[in-house]
Amino acid sequence: MDTPKAPVDSQVEDTPVHTSRPASVTILALGVLIITIINLTRLVLSILNWDFLVSWPGVSPLYMSLTGLIWTLIGSLLLWGLWKARKWAPGLMQAVALTYALYYWLDHVFLRNHPASAAAGAQRVLLPVNWQFAAGATVICLAYTAWTLNRSKVKAYFGLFDSTADNSRLENDSNG
Repeated sequence: MDTPKAPVDSQVEDTPVHTSRPASVTILALGVLIITIINLTRLVLSILNWDFLVSWPGVSPLYMSLTGLIWTLIGSLLLWGLWKARKWAPGLMQAVALTYALYYWLDHVFLRNHPASAAAGAQRVLLPVNWQFAAGATVICLAYTAWTLNRSKVKAYFGLFDSTADNSRLENDSNG
C-alpha cells in the first residue's frame, strides 16, 4: 500500500539551513571576548581610580573611560553577532579588527610615555618597548581574522552563500 505523502511546504524549503558554528569562529569570538573584557576593565578601573589618574600627568581618565566604554559596547555587539550568526557580523568584524589595530598603534605610539634612554633611545621614543612582539601579534590576528572570514564553512554559517557553486566549495572545505 502506498501511503500518501505530505505536501511540501514552500516555507520550509526557503528557510536557511543553519550549520554548526565552526571552531575558527568560536576562536575569533573568544578573542573578541578577551578584548571586550580588557576594555571593560579599563572602563571600570579608570572610573574607580579617577582621582589618582587625574593627579598623574599624561592621558586623561576621561579618555581612558570613553575608549573603554566604546570598545566594550562595540565588542559586546560584535560578540553577540558572531555567536548568533548574524549576516552583518563578518563585515563588522573586519571593520572592527582593522580599526582596533589602528587604535592600538596610535595609542601606543602617540599617547604612551616611552623613555628615550639606552642605545635605542630615538627608536623607543616612537615605538613601545615590545613593539616587535606587538607588531607580530597584530599581523597574526589580522591574518587569522581575514582567513577565518573567507572560509566557505564560515560563510555558510553566516548564511552568505548565494549559489550552488559555493555549496560545492563548502563540501570541499571540511575543516572547522
